[in-house]
Order: sequence, then structure tokens, then C-alpha cells
Amino acid sequence: MVTNINLVGPETEKKPILTGKTTLVLSVLLVAVATVVCGFFYYLKTKYTAENQKTLLEIKQKNDSIVKSNYVDLADFQERIDLLDKIITDHPYWDSFLADLSQFVLPEAKLTYLSNKGGKGALEIKGTAPNFDVVSRELILLKQFPGADSVELKRVSEATSADVSQTGMIFEIQLNLKEGSFAKE
Repeated sequence: MVTNINLVGPETEKKPILTGKTTLVLSVLLVAVATVVCGFFYYLKTKYTAENQKTLLEIKQKNDSIVKSNYVDLADFQERIDLLDKIITDHPYWDSFLADLSQFVLPEAKLTYLSNKGGKGALEIKGTAPNFDVVSRELILLKQFPGADSVELKRVSEATSADVSQTGMIFEIQLNLKEGSFAKE
């Protein structure tokens, strides 16, 4: 009896790595991951847009509050500093005299011009005030200045539309100083 013994194993059939079912499952998983990623980015975009709108609204509110009252006060203060800087630059020996005189100037009155061109103790002062009452109180206060010999109101008029930067009353005062109260050092 002869037996057939096959020493060679059966040929192994190679199966494809990706079958139809595996490809379908992987495609569904990739679509699900892509959908989650797109949803996450959409969520971040809507959250950012809401925060951006809130921040823009806060900025607009802050700008509106600055423009209304604070800006006007700051602009007025800066204008006063600029005028004082111009006066001190033109007349460097005035710094101590102006420190003494500034105590006798009302906050409502804005001095626009200060000069001692006559050189004989006559100080010419020009400025603006919101009304005539402030001008009269300024005259009374300047009469109390220790270096003042006499105070004379030269001119008072209402600001016209041509005086765009000035409102209320425009005044000119001559302050005659006592001898030695204003001297160049």
C-alpha cells in the first residue's frame, strides 16, 4: 500500500487588508471625527464672536464716557497748561510771581494773555469767563492780591461766533502792581 503524503502545506491564500466592511467602518469614523472637529471650531468661533461683541460694546461705552465729560475737562486743563507754558517760556522770571498770582484766579476764569509790556508795574490780563458774575468775582479777588496797587476793568464783552474756542464773556483787566512786587531777577 502506498500512501500519498503531501509534504507541502496547502497554499495560504492572502486576504486583502481592507475589505469593504473595514473601509466602510473607517470612512464612517473619519466622517465622525471630521464632524466633531468642525463642530468644535464652530463652537470656538461663536464663543469668540460673542466675546468680541461684548468687548467692542465696552470699548464703545468707555469712548462715549471719555468724549462726553472727561474729555472736555481734560482738554480745558491741557489748554490751561499750554497757555501757562507759553507765558513762562516768554517770561522766565515770572514763575514765582505766577505762583503767587494763581491763588487769586478763579477756576472758572481762564486767562488767555498776561503781559507786562509797559514795564511800569502795569500787568495786562486777558481771559474768558462763563458769565459776568465770574468776571466781577475775579475783579474782587484780584483786589485782594498783596502785590496789587489797583485793579481796573478795561473791557468786557460777550464772545461772538467768530471766537469759536471761547464761550461766555471775554475780559481785559489792568492790574497795577506795587513797586517792587514784580521785578526781573
